[in-house]
Amino acid sequence: MTIFLSMPFDLLPYFFSGLFIFKIFSGIFFSQQKKQILTHYKHSDSKEINNILGKIIIENGFLRKNIQWCSFTLLINRNSLFIFPKDFYFIPSRSINIIFSNSERKFTRHPIMLRKITVSKNSVELICYPDSISGSRRIQIQNLNKEQVSVFNKIRNNNNYH
Repeated sequence: MTIFLSMPFDLLPYFFSGLFIFKIFSGIFFSQQKKQILTHYKHSDSKEINNILGKIIIENGFLRKNIQWCSFTLLINRNSLFIFPKDFYFIPSRSINIIFSNSERKFTRHPIMLRKITVSKNSVELICYPDSISGSRRIQIQNLNKEQVSVFNKIRNNNNYH
């Protein structure tokens, strides 16, 4: 009887070490993926913005909302925007590729269409609708400086997101 009671406590160190190793390997995988995207999809006139704070809100149906607070690295191309979230959750998030409306799909990777962009004094909200019909994804980028806000204003004006 005592053998069965002590067995879960013997497995506990292996469980925590397994979680730690999983976190390290997933972090290495997604950093390699980011490096690969930056080398293959970056244009000569691309802009890269690092360490931007914000959140991703995914609404998928009635009363189903997922909120993730993240810091972002952004790669802004002529026809698309790559977002690399560094979230505070256990499993890292994949990169998000948002294509601007009426843009060519060259140099994109599994893009989703940007439907609306809202620019305020020091924040930007990107609204897009992934493949699901009932869902939406809002990416709120906060604490931007004037130069970074002007980049998003240029995107909004060049692609008719008024």
